[in-house]
Amino acid sequence: MLEILNGMAAEPDCTFQSATTLFQDYTIRCRMKGISVRGLDATAFRRGFAAALAGIEDPDDERWTDLVNLAKHVPDDALATFYTIAKFAMDNRPCPDDMELARIYGTSSPRRVQRLLDYLEKDGLIVVRTDFSGKRSVALPDLGVTTAPVEA
Repeated sequence: MLEILNGMAAEPDCTFQSATTLFQDYTIRCRMKGISVRGLDATAFRRGFAAALAGIEDPDDERWTDLVNLAKHVPDDALATFYTIAKFAMDNRPCPDDMELARIYGTSSPRRVQRLLDYLEKDGLIVVRTDFSGKRSVALPDLGVTTAPVEA
């Protein structure tokens, strides 16, 4: 099932589809591979798909345990963006720019991304810093990681 999620996440413009459409596509792909979809949970799908979008191929891997536990407090619609920022921070990479975060969030509006970052920050999940040279980094205090600084 992870293979199917990761394959769907790799498809262009997949984030611009509704959760219902994506879930239906997922169940069809599972059935085509002979995987039973009885009792399949739409919430579990959304959370697994968010991890796949962030490049977390197996959220059950122990490397991601703390992140997955922290993410239980993140709304489903913000989860892929949160996971992406966290993965980049854990890998000590620069935070993706607003356009990339917008694509992951399923929008073309950088303003919506800014509102999402503000929401996550007010909720205490992230801390956004912009240094005097205008470079942005995003920290996840509960995980003790920060993205590398990058032009905001």
